[in-house]
Amino acid sequence: MADEAAIERPLLWGPVGPPITFSPSNRGGSKVDLPSTARQGQRLASRFTDLDDAFDEQATLTASLGASDPQLVVVFEAIDEREDLSGVAARAGLEILAEVDREFEPDPDFPRKSVNQDLPVTGCLHAVCISGQAKANIITQWRKWQTTGKVDIGYAPLKRLFAHLKDARAWGPQDRVRTADVAAALEGMLPGDHTVEIELWYRQSEAARRRAEAEVATLIEQGGGQVISTAQVAEVGYHGMKCTVPLELLQGLAAGDYDAVAAVKSAHVMYLRVTAQSYLISQESPSASVGAAPLPASDPVLCVLDGVPIVNHPLLAGRIIVDDPDDLGSDTIVESELRRHGTAMASVCVWGDRNLNEAPAPRPVLVRPILTPARDTSDGWEELPDTVLAPDLMRRVFRELFAGDGQIPPTAPSVVVLNLSVGDPAVPFDGVISSWARTLDWLSAAYGVIVVVSAGNHTVLPVPGGTDALLALTGSDRAEAVNAGVAEMNPRRSLLAPADSINALCVGALNTDGAGDVHIAGYEFDPADGELIVNPTSALGGGHRRSVKPDVVAPGGRSLFRKPVAGDATQAEPARKTALGPGIKVAAVKGGEAFTVGTSPAAALVSRDAARAVDTVINLAGRSLTRSELAVATKALVAHTARVPENLLVHEELRHSAHGYGSPARHLADGCDSNEAAILYIGDIGENESRKLAFPLPNGLQERGIKRVSATLAWLSPVNWRHRQYRRAALEFSQPAGFTKLGTALGAVGDRPKRGTLQHVEWEVTKAVGVGQGSDLELTVNCKGQAGGLQGERVPFAVVLSLWVAPELNVDVYTQVQQQLAARLAVQAAPGVS
Repeated sequence: MADEAAIERPLLWGPVGPPITFSPSNRGGSKVDLPSTARQGQRLASRFTDLDDAFDEQATLTASLGASDPQLVVVFEAIDEREDLSGVAARAGLEILAEVDREFEPDPDFPRKSVNQDLPVTGCLHAVCISGQAKANIITQWRKWQTTGKVDIGYAPLKRLFAHLKDARAWGPQDRVRTADVAAALEGMLPGDHTVEIELWYRQSEAARRRAEAEVATLIEQGGGQVISTAQVAEVGYHGMKCTVPLELLQGLAAGDYDAVAAVKSAHVMYLRVTAQSYLISQESPSASVGAAPLPASDPVLCVLDGVPIVNHPLLAGRIIVDDPDDLGSDTIVESELRRHGTAMASVCVWGDRNLNEAPAPRPVLVRPILTPARDTSDGWEELPDTVLAPDLMRRVFRELFAGDGQIPPTAPSVVVLNLSVGDPAVPFDGVISSWARTLDWLSAAYGVIVVVSAGNHTVLPVPGGTDALLALTGSDRAEAVNAGVAEMNPRRSLLAPADSINALCVGALNTDGAGDVHIAGYEFDPADGELIVNPTSALGGGHRRSVKPDVVAPGGRSLFRKPVAGDATQAEPARKTALGPGIKVAAVKGGEAFTVGTSPAAALVSRDAARAVDTVINLAGRSLTRSELAVATKALVAHTARVPENLLVHEELRHSAHGYGSPARHLADGCDSNEAAILYIGDIGENESRKLAFPLPNGLQERGIKRVSATLAWLSPVNWRHRQYRRAALEFSQPAGFTKLGTALGAVGDRPKRGTLQHVEWEVTKAVGVGQGSDLELTVNCKGQAGGLQGERVPFAVVLSLWVAPELNVDVYTQVQQQLAARLAVQAAPGVS
């Protein structure tokens, strides 16, 4: 915590050096030794034969619809390969649908050239659509390569692909639907028709997209279902359909009967999903008085995308603004008790954890409802409306908020932060960025908004060793056993869409809250037994290309689980929450308060902090800032104080996949202590440019003692969904210069912090540092183009750079840094000085 005078030592503003152009370095060489042509034939000959069989099956399905020209989607998985197939696509007659960078586990057929053979190796997944002629062309070239080591003129990319090929297979029903997820979603569903989402491969031509949609619609109708809505979002390559199908068909699909819903056998279908939400909200208790807490003023900077809240709740009245253009509120005029999640998240964004009795948000919170109770389930949990497809909804919502339609002005031009405490359990991250996440990436960069999204929850606790053995353990032994069980289930507990967005600030949950000691009933148990762990329901990272995800963690409430009614068990269900807690305390639907747990309230807490950071930046800046500049500065500020709590127990195999960069320990809006200084830098950068940031150093560093340097870089990257690299702006910094050799960063995880859009690094030294006033710690931000490059576009970025010196060294860091900065800014502002 900052001392009482810290507010007099606010965050400082730093100048950004002019752009410096550099020449990008060439890519590294091959990382693996390739198998021989003969070995590739032994491994893969049957796979190419299987393509013939799969194509024949598609031909039969196509003929049953009265259509011609059957097609098949084929996936080529290649190791240590960077081949561009666009040049050979037209010649071979194939259409590239998706190319995704992947990391593969070590493969003895592709041994690494490095000493450590256990490291994963990068590669690519190529998904292509082929006709009968294209299939014949590919197989002909494969056979020629097998017999002669050559391919025909113009097919050289295929030769290189064959040499690196790990697998070749048809995209089949097992890829399109996860039967276990369907079975889980069916729990609690009522008899009758239920909605499913079908995501089609996004074809290059409008005619091909129309044909695909028509053929899949026919298959749905033949099974007794109907199409209720469709949408295309060209900017992110999305083509989706919302359909209803009878419950009996879904039950068959859950049992592995792919004939039950014939659409899962269609080559046009990328995914078929059945979604059912579940939340943990306790019984209700009377609401505590808020006393004379002042009502908010000014315009909102935070917008909550969630369910419809109880607007006249004593904790929310006069503190939230509801903008409901879709009139979702009319769905629950009579059944307002179903407005659970929206009310809870609005409450957290206004008040934080009500257990802590914190002051309310100084600005009103805007709520734009996107969820409504699901009428086909017994619990009626809030979900996206039946007719809505998430990418299309996000496009519409962002335009409403920030652009308008030419006649109606934007409804929320002051908003900088969006809270999205929603996750789709039917879309766990598997290395391919979800369409919802792609849409958020595109829109957040286009409109300059920071989206705070929950990592998602996996509510069932895995107990591989059995509940009897687990409950026999106490304290840290039990907590570590729970962590080990969660680690054993990874990656089946991965992020839930849209948490895989590279631009969003993804939030996981710590298993803690402000509820204090609570009684645990005899049928319940505490998985951590009082220790601090990441909430075992919190979804695990990493993100795209193994980037750090979640970005941060925040209190998400303590989860309790039910003991088995009889005997031993290998999993435990969440315990029913009582009005006594534990959990994050929130406003409840009947006017009282309740407790909730998970990544939803954790993300709402971070959103609340982000809204406060917006005001900090506005008050600090000596100039008008664009929304994009405010967004990246807010993102950097929120993450800068993130640290892994010293008492956090985490499994060694998970670490950053569980806790990201850590939990924000404090808020820089509270100012700095005298023994530290933090500087905010905001600028923009182009492809193959560097910009230098200077941090003036204080005297007094010559004594031995801890000195900590922290650097946080944030930006919003434009994306190219067609390119395997996806992220178009790759910004990064390396170790600062001008201080001393800082050594290995704390909690180092290789280059993972450089793979997303948020890089946060801390270094500590204890030795004497022979520099002081007149010297600078210099950080260089570099930008390289990827995924087709920036094409002249400039990317706003923000950096927070801080220096903390152990209090016992008695160094007034803040005053010395502030005075030097003020002198430099005064010189820059002088007439004739540029």
